[in-house]
Amino acid sequence: MPKSAKKIQPLDNTESEVPDRLPVFPLPLFILPNGRQRLRIFEQKYLKMVSSASQGSGFIIAPQDAAKPKTLSSWGTRVTIVDFNISDDNILEIDVEGVQLVKLKDAMRQQDTLITSCFQNLPHWPELNAKTPNIMTSFLVQLFRENESIRTLYPAPDFENSQWTCARLLEMLPIPLEKKAEFTKPASFPSLVPFLNQIITGQ
Repeated sequence: MPKSAKKIQPLDNTESEVPDRLPVFPLPLFILPNGRQRLRIFEQKYLKMVSSASQGSGFIIAPQDAAKPKTLSSWGTRVTIVDFNISDDNILEIDVEGVQLVKLKDAMRQQDTLITSCFQNLPHWPELNAKTPNIMTSFLVQLFRENESIRTLYPAPDFENSQWTCARLLEMLPIPLEKKAEFTKPASFPSLVPFLNQIITGQ
């Protein structure tokens, strides 16, 4: 966040009751529970979405395949807004945090073209006592050290948690969205660790 950015009152993160239908924001992004992203909002329909989502219910980010821009993903991540600011160029910037993977159902396009959808919660990785190779943790720590924008998003990183570490690496590394999506399945975590380790070490 630029030091000169105009800070707005932080949000109350107490989550309200989630409605049956939420706005959907298709983006070429991959975000998992506890992951964070900064988004720039300027289209009127999404400004309206943010106004509603800031009450606590959030919205859904649906990963959009750049090769299929008109195709809506069948799944997404429900996110809540944890902070927002006005940038130096007067664009609204919001920080969102992943809450839950969801399956999209009965998606509809409103008159203003904003997509809304019913959704069903999807299971993610179960709690495991898995260990992450030190080189993977060190790689993520280095990414944090070198990128102020990442440090700003994560004031309290959990490098000791192997699932948190692997999730952030999966989000940040330049891996095709289609491949990343394979690791959203509940039983996929054991295969994710060697996959990430191979990418980082080249072995």
